Amino acid sequence: MKPEELVTLNELVLNKVRESLLRNQKSIAGKSNQQIVQDAASLDSADVNELLFALKRIDKGTYGQCVICRHDIPLRVLESNLTARLCISCETAIKERSEPAR
Repeated sequence: MKPEELVTLNELVLNKVRESLLRNQKSIAGKSNQQIVQDAASLDSADVNELLFALKRIDKGTYGQCVICRHDIPLRVLESNLTARLCISCETAIKERSEPAR
């Protein structure tokens, strides 16, 4: 993934975190990104937790990689689902295993 794409996706994730805080009536005025992330961590929300995990993966340099096989997740997938953890192949394989036999 190109550095400028990662910066853009990081900002998109942070914006989603900000939106979650505002929905939960938490003020973000004058706060740094780090303070916003800390405030978000106090929310008990699966969506916010997924966003925070995405931010941690961005910081570690693993964002955009499948958590199972480490192959790249396509940019178009990440743009539509900022918290995507699986590549298309692994996601398909998991869905096929979880579907009941016909």
